[in-house]
Amino acid sequence: MSLVLAADYRVPDFDHWWARLIGDLPRLPGLGAHHIVVYRSLDDASRIFVTIGVRERGPVDALLRSPVMFSWFDSAGVEQIPPLFAGEVVEKLDLAAEADAPVAASAVIVAAIAPVGRLDQLRDSVHAAVERLATSGVRRFWIYRALDDQAEVMILQEIATERQAEQWIRHPDAAAAFMAEAGAGAYPPPP
Repeated sequence: MSLVLAADYRVPDFDHWWARLIGDLPRLPGLGAHHIVVYRSLDDASRIFVTIGVRERGPVDALLRSPVMFSWFDSAGVEQIPPLFAGEVVEKLDLAAEADAPVAASAVIVAAIAPVGRLDQLRDSVHAAVERLATSGVRRFWIYRALDDQAEVMILQEIATERQAEQWIRHPDAAAAFMAEAGAGAYPPPP
């Protein structure tokens, strides 16, 4: 089972926080984490979205209680710990093979955390839209179901370029009808 922890928060001094994070990385495998990915907002360089991948549910609980997690928030200057999404992967699509253009060296992530009525319906809608998603620049697509609320999902979409991501956020086409079904809460939020 592939699990993820995710949080969206601000860091007043990104370089200080990053140095602290790098210093704590060797401790992550001992807590059950196999990767960490940090994204910075396109519009606000102090806003970050962090995902931590873990293989089992037990390590999720250990990570949530770990002093490492609290030290990251402390070093970021966070006064109140932000909401954390903990979920399991239910869909993982690699759409790069579907697109004509090669995968860009750097990519942009568009994320949404929202309630969803029927997960199976959402998955069917995504599969029906694969070709149009790829044409719009979506390279990878993940759906995670929350561990604590089976009706809540996090959708991550890797998009090839910043321009395509901005266009996707501002003007999703009919291929993105599943986002309306999933609810609101895009990250970064539309301007």
